[in-house]
Amino acid sequence: MAARSTNGGARWLWLLASGLGLCSSVVVAMQVTATQAMVTQATPATTSATTSATTSAITFAMRAPQAIRAVVLLVVLTDPRPGAAGFPPALINSIEAELQRVYQVEVRRIDAHALPRSAFYAPRRRYRADALLEFLGEQIPAGAPSRTRVLGLTTADISTSKDGFKDWGIFGLGELDGTAAVVSSHRLRRKAKDAAQVTWRVTNTAVHELGHVLGLEHCEEKDCVMLDAQGGISNTDASTGEPGPMCRVKLDRASPLRPPV
Repeated sequence: MAARSTNGGARWLWLLASGLGLCSSVVVAMQVTATQAMVTQATPATTSATTSATTSAITFAMRAPQAIRAVVLLVVLTDPRPGAAGFPPALINSIEAELQRVYQVEVRRIDAHALPRSAFYAPRRRYRADALLEFLGEQIPAGAPSRTRVLGLTTADISTSKDGFKDWGIFGLGELDGTAAVVSSHRLRRKAKDAAQVTWRVTNTAVHELGHVLGLEHCEEKDCVMLDAQGGISNTDASTGEPGPMCRVKLDRASPLRPPV
């Protein structure tokens, strides 16, 4: 995993957020009950007006936007080579759900694009991740919210330069505190026990690379999703899939929750 470098929780905060959401629902329910009690004792004319106002208020509360860290565009980068595998829709669903759960981002899907020819590295028959990040950044439409980020998903092998190696194969790459990230399932499928483990690895890597984009560097917290893969898969397999307590504090500072624009 990488932040322009390569790849290879405070859970109670999330639970607290969920709990607050539950409390809000309870408060709304109590308000509805109280209003209904008043309506029962009111005149027919008053009853109609009060019921209408209550319904409008409840509808507004249900539709009120929640705070988010960013808008994340998901785009599949298809491999144009004959016989290349497509990115599984179920895996896209898993990635979307996990990004929303872990980071409280709004995820939007955009049309798939073929991997750009300009990113192809012929000597190793794979795609340069750095070039893919530039390509992905260009896919953000004009007029998009200022906090819009983009995550590309592909089945093709990808690489970057690392530690003196001109072309080092990676799981994913993300711009630290930037705009774009890309994840490849190519290496993450290797020696996986089953489809469930592939899903775990790919979603975990997506969370890791988006973490870089949201401002998180590699860390040393045990089992944190932001641990460097260090050229292997063990850290990815052992990860909790979420930022650890220290990374969560950094996340809230780098990409705080704000109302959608």
